[in-house]
Amino acid sequence: MPPPNVVLDARFTRQMSVGMKTYVRELVARLPGVAPDLNFIIVTNADIHAPSVEVIRISDAAAANFSFGEQVTLPRLMRGRADLSHFMSVYAPRFSPVPFVYTIHDLIHRRFSEYFSWKIPVYYTFVAKPLAHAARAVITDARATLPDLKRHLDLAESSVRVVPLGVAEKYYVEESARAVRSHAARERFGLLAPYVLYAGNHRKHKNLETLAEAWSKLEVPCDLALTEDGPFTFVSDRYASRYGRIVPLGHVDVEDLVALYAGCAAAVQPSSYEGFGLSVLEGMAAGAPVIVSQTPALLEVAGDAALTFAHDDAASLAEQLKTVIAGGPEIDALRARGRSRARAFTWDRTARMTADVYREALRL
Repeated sequence: MPPPNVVLDARFTRQMSVGMKTYVRELVARLPGVAPDLNFIIVTNADIHAPSVEVIRISDAAAANFSFGEQVTLPRLMRGRADLSHFMSVYAPRFSPVPFVYTIHDLIHRRFSEYFSWKIPVYYTFVAKPLAHAARAVITDARATLPDLKRHLDLAESSVRVVPLGVAEKYYVEESARAVRSHAARERFGLLAPYVLYAGNHRKHKNLETLAEAWSKLEVPCDLALTEDGPFTFVSDRYASRYGRIVPLGHVDVEDLVALYAGCAAAVQPSSYEGFGLSVLEGMAAGAPVIVSQTPALLEVAGDAALTFAHDDAASLAEQLKTVIAGGPEIDALRARGRSRARAFTWDRTARMTADVYREALRL
């Protein structure tokens, strides 16, 4: 009997975050190796590495969210080919001709709907909710999202499988190499030593104003480096400091990001809420002391390997920044715990757990 066909909806669209695209790339690359009992077919508009796997290429126009291609062409491609499909982001065709698994990374768009388009609640009510209830299983990244799935989509916990994300090997920097990477990052971006790093987008719920306020309270030379493009959601001049600068880095490639993590005094994730917090693991892997806000998913991911603060308490964050900048044995121990914590989250593990969900959905 031939192995079941699993069609992976591996489209990249404008609405998808960097983290969502990383999830797709890593699973597509690893699933065939960890699940040889399943036959994978990939539908994508992206340049995706998938050796020895059938790839069906579609155009960007056909891949776009809310398009004819998404709602009609994609289901047609699956009909007759798939025993199961996996819609790898919340953006999916409303009706599927085959049984399917559905990934919902988080419900931040519903939790903070005031920060997004009026179309978002409509989409979640008339597309995401019915899809979640029709799915053989819904995959999410962290247990912290379960209450939101119940509240916003009326989805029972029994329908959800928690599959944590991973961190790629390229993010690991041994202590012996950290000084070299640190120097490279400071030279390339013209940063003071020490500097505080935030890696992520600038959406309002990311709470960058609290980070800027905390940084402005420091009375030692220190820059605040912020990745990604786009306008700040706060007036940066309000937090000017004579001890350092707020430095917008724009979009940085992975090699530069790893160096920035390795060289920073602290990698901070100040978000008011997260679905997972991939940057937490990336920072830990590179040897950065990590500070996170006390929101459920970030605490779930960080465990005992990060310093924490209440998300709206800039004074508390400032004290934690002072602690890591001062350094010492406690911070060295924090770096070591972070590296150890990151090692527990691998993309191979994510792929194996995802394949187990497929087998369950296929009722093998």
